[in-house]
Amino acid sequence: WVNLGPAAADGVLAQEATLRESAKTAELMLPAKQARSRLTRDRLLAAGRELVNQGAFEATSISDIASAAGCSVGAFYQRFPDKEAFFTVVIETALEDIAADAKRFTANKRLADASVERAIVETVRYWVNVFRRHRGLLRSMINKTLHAEDSWDPVREMGLVSVEPFIGMLAAKSGASNAGPFYYRGVAGFQIVFGVMLNASLHRTVLLNLDSDELVAWGTEILRHCLIGALPATVLRHNPLRAKSQAEIMIAGKPARPDFRALRHG
Repeated sequence: WVNLGPAAADGVLAQEATLRESAKTAELMLPAKQARSRLTRDRLLAAGRELVNQGAFEATSISDIASAAGCSVGAFYQRFPDKEAFFTVVIETALEDIAADAKRFTANKRLADASVERAIVETVRYWVNVFRRHRGLLRSMINKTLHAEDSWDPVREMGLVSVEPFIGMLAAKSGASNAGPFYYRGVAGFQIVFGVMLNASLHRTVLLNLDSDELVAWGTEILRHCLIGALPATVLRHNPLRAKSQAEIMIAGKPARPDFRALRHG
C-alpha cells in the first residue's frame, strides 16, 4: 500500500460501498423515463437539499417541497413514495457528491506536489470547509438519528469512502512501510478530527469553533500526530489489522477496511 496514490485509492472496497449506496438510493426513486421527468426529479432533490441545509426539512410539508421545486404534489408522488424516502435520497445523493468532490481534491496538482506536512494542513482545511458548507445537513442527520439510529449508516459508510483517497495520498507522501498500521492510524485520526468538527457543527463552541482558524490548526496537529507522530504501544495494540498478514491486508492494491465498530469500541 506504500505505492498507493490518489488514482489507486478508489479500489475494490470503495467502489463496492459506493455502488451499494447508489443501489439503495435507486430503490427509493420511482423510474424517470423522460428527460422532463428527470429534470423535475432533479429540481425536487435540489429543493430538498436546500431545505436540509437550512435545517428546515422536518417542518416542511411535501406541498412546500413541491412548491420550492416548481412542480405539483402529484409530480412529487410520481417520483418518491413518501417524504421519508425523499429525505433518504436527498441525504445519500449529497453524501455521494461529497465523496466525489473529496476524490477530485486529492488529485489536485498543488496537493500532489506538496510535502506531507503541507498536505495534512490542506487536508484538514478542506474538510473544515466541507463541514462548514454542510452543517445544516449534518444537523438534520443528527436529529434523524434520535428517532432511527441506523439513519447514520450512510454517513458512516460514505465517510470512510471519502477519506480513503486522503489516507492513500498521505501514505505515499510519508513513505509508510506498513499498510495496515498506517491505514488504522489514518482512520482513527480522521474519526477524531471529524468528531471535533461534528461537535462544532452542532454547537457554537467556545473553543475550536467551526468558523475559526483555530479548528484548522488543532485539527492539523491531531491528524499529523495520529499519522506520523510517535504513538505508544498501548494505543497501537488496538489495531484490528495487527494480526493479519500483508497478503490479507492488501486487496487489489489497498488495505482491507477494518470494522468500524471495532474502531469505535475497540
